[in-house]
Amino acid sequence: MAQPDSDFKSLIAQAELALVNEEWQYALNLFEQLLPLAPDTERAEVLKGRGVALLKLERYEEAIAVLEKAQNLEPGKAEVYLYRALICENIGDFEGALAFYNRTIELKPEDAEAYFRRGGIYFQNHQFEETVTDNTRAIELHTGVAVTGPYIARGLAYHQLEQYPEALKDYSHALEIDPRGAADAYFYRALIYMDLEKALPARADLQAFLLMTDDLDGLLATQAQEIIEALDNEA
Repeated sequence: MAQPDSDFKSLIAQAELALVNEEWQYALNLFEQLLPLAPDTERAEVLKGRGVALLKLERYEEAIAVLEKAQNLEPGKAEVYLYRALICENIGDFEGALAFYNRTIELKPEDAEAYFRRGGIYFQNHQFEETVTDNTRAIELHTGVAVTGPYIARGLAYHQLEQYPEALKDYSHALEIDPRGAADAYFYRALIYMDLEKALPARADLQAFLLMTDDLDGLLATQAQEIIEALDNEA
């Protein structure tokens, strides 16, 4: 007969794999089974996993309640504050999100995701210098890992600050890493070329964006097509 500890280890491995595979309801079911089996030292971790599954299922009030329990058990668990920040973002509580990202970074100063996400909050607040600072830190912490998000986010902030060479460099770097995954960078780089009155490279980037994007019915694709038409009419 399997020992309780063996049951727990088997279930926690399945639950964590379900999160990786984005099987949110299955993960939630497993974490709920784990709660009565979890030793005191693992209870906060199980609650965190349950909270993540609820977050992904957009059951935000339940997720908050579960993550608060995890937070009370282990106030120093940085990931709990990160997920609480994500919930705040999803429900439009950006002040709360900022507070939770700040706490995450206090507890885990090397958390690149927290810097990246906090930079997004700063951007919404028109704090573009802070956006640059946070995404620069996120890039530094992602050393050895090919990521494009912080480059695009920093490029957007540089654009708002009218620091065009820096923005162009960031967009180009993102496209060098992953031209399809960072397809939006073509669109944003085209906007800078438009500001610089460089119609030909702007049009080329808009065409590249339309070729690379997976969302041809989206807002950016619609805008790209409209800008191309306007450029063609002016030619």
